[in-house]
Amino acid sequence: MEIDDTWIISALQGILPEQTLQLLHDHVLHPTSTLRTASSHLLLALQRSALLLQPLVSPLADRGARALQESPDIVFFGFLLALVFVAFQLLLWVQRTISFFARLALRALLWAALGLAVMALVRRGPEAVVADAVFLVRRSLAYAAMVREIWLSEYRKYDAQTRAGAGAGAGFGGGRAAHVGSGRSAGYSGTRSGR
Repeated sequence: MEIDDTWIISALQGILPEQTLQLLHDHVLHPTSTLRTASSHLLLALQRSALLLQPLVSPLADRGARALQESPDIVFFGFLLALVFVAFQLLLWVQRTISFFARLALRALLWAALGLAVMALVRRGPEAVVADAVFLVRRSLAYAAMVREIWLSEYRKYDAQTRAGAGAGAGFGGGRAAHVGSGRSAGYSGTRSGR
């Protein structure tokens, strides 16, 4: 049985040069080419192996089909597993996409920062750039110290409120029920140890 592949050559007529089309005809599409010979031998080997394995696989396939027909729970469980697998693959795909674009953005940011640093070095000179860097670091440290002081003052206020709430709740009978609604956090008891 010969397959007519001349339509491939005619379809590629205006796209590929004439030498490439002749090469395709001689070495790929010709019936005695290596590719055609190898593909025909592979197809023949697959057909022979299918004929040899058919008596072994056919009873197993019939038994499996009967088992699936008799217990639809296995089909439902298989469908559920397939659905979970697809969901995980989708989540992994989304995670890979997000991490790719995050890496891409961070690289672009890094190269932009390096480009700006080189432009500043060329335009202003190294002394001015170092002076600007020292100024920026000094400002950043001052801002960080200010944020630290604000955070510590808020923490002290919160700690004082929780201690005051613990002291006010003790006069109403002690116990754990007295501390409900006192403003204390769930993990802080107001005492140093349980002794």
